[in-house]
Amino acid sequence: MRLVFDKKYDIVSGEYIVRVRELDLDEELEAIVDGFDPKVRIRGEELGLKELTEKVFKASTREDAEKIMSEIRGALVETFSSLIARFKEAQSFNGSVVYEIDFNELFKE
Repeated sequence: MRLVFDKKYDIVSGEYIVRVRELDLDEELEAIVDGFDPKVRIRGEELGLKELTEKVFKASTREDAEKIMSEIRGALVETFSSLIARFKEAQSFNGSVVYEIDFNELFKE
């Protein structure tokens, strides 16, 4: 996974602005999220991956802006770790099971 932030300090407003410019998933992660948009929780708000790249975060201090970027990274790691674990569990469980029961064996003495 590759995560690219754009960040700038607005001289006029005095705000620090952070935005996710790119979120590139490798083939394995693309396969896991194929067909749905996982949610990440950033600052108490649940955002889909597409929404995350469209959202602009503003902070009043440089430290808060750095915290926002750290929170986004952490939320993505947490979300994808959980999805990977569920995906692996599904791979290990999914399939068919066949049981053959021979009732004749039950009645043999």
